[in-house]
Amino acid sequence: MTKLGRATLLWMIPLNLLLVAWIWIGRIVFGVGGWFFLIFLISIVPVVLIALTLTTVLAYTQRGRPRSLTRTQAWSQLLTWVGLLGFGAFCPDFGDTEDSHTSLLTQAFGHTDAMLDLSYTVTIGFAVLTVVAYVVLLGALMFGRRDETPAADAGERAATMDR
Repeated sequence: MTKLGRATLLWMIPLNLLLVAWIWIGRIVFGVGGWFFLIFLISIVPVVLIALTLTTVLAYTQRGRPRSLTRTQAWSQLLTWVGLLGFGAFCPDFGDTEDSHTSLLTQAFGHTDAMLDLSYTVTIGFAVLTVVAYVVLLGALMFGRRDETPAADAGERAATMDR
């Protein structure tokens, strides 16, 4: 068990819930609001919530005491969080009027087409990071589960097979 694996496991539930809310309304912190507020509520938020719930359940049902994540599981979870944090911060939004496309970068550096394009590029980069890290996390949780079967269980299985 590593400290990183244990700490990451303990933070999974609160940070997953916080980041689901962040990708939905995080842009509002930077003065960016628009139609994605409603669109994400019925599209991205449910998918991310289900996906993160799945990995959290898999993580907490691993064998072994004390419970913790492996190094690969912990790092892929951390990268998933970084991707979600960046996506929620940099995702541009749009409204009903012309020039209503805004993002964190356009709010900070002025509204230009270059800043808007950069915002989309950064958002797509964070989305790709999130998806890749999540797939690694899911794979590590499904196929790389810690095999810390107690010796008593192994003995019982051997005795059962001899019958």
